[in-house]
Amino acid sequence: MGSAADSRASDARFTEQALVLVLADLAGFTKAVGHLPAVEIAAVIDRFYTLCGPLVAERGGRVIKYSGDNCLAVFEPEAALEAVRFVLALRDAVAGMGRDLDLEIDLGANVHLATVAAGTFGVEPVVDDIMGMGVVHVHRMGSGVGIRISEPVYRKLPSSERGPWQKHQPPATYTLAS
Repeated sequence: MGSAADSRASDARFTEQALVLVLADLAGFTKAVGHLPAVEIAAVIDRFYTLCGPLVAERGGRVIKYSGDNCLAVFEPEAALEAVRFVLALRDAVAGMGRDLDLEIDLGANVHLATVAAGTFGVEPVVDDIMGMGVVHVHRMGSGVGIRISEPVYRKLPSSERGPWQKHQPPATYTLAS
């Protein structure tokens, strides 16, 4: 039997990579489609995926996966501005989609630069994916309508592109000492 250290040993299938992670989500989706039959909900999701894929590719990124009403995409660190531009273009496309379908949906998106483990996971069929605390962080940055970028992404933006962004501080949290 292998030790716990053996089970944590490096696996050649995985590499550490710094990437800009983008989590794009249809804000208000559940409420907006709750009255629709399943096949119509599927058509809305299909349209969203069809918007995401080409917009990511046009800006040099790649889609890692779709899940429900969200898309997880990655860009190289030097393409942080392109990742933000993807999100802005997707926001406009989602607004148009909402108008076309008469649905009250909008875009919520988080953009974060982090080091992740990238590779193939599982057994046949294997899945190309990313894992690590960076993925956790991009999910926890916030939800709902709006575009949120992390400090590392903000620092990658040229000065001319920083104007519209406002820094927010989380509220202080206290725990009871034992």
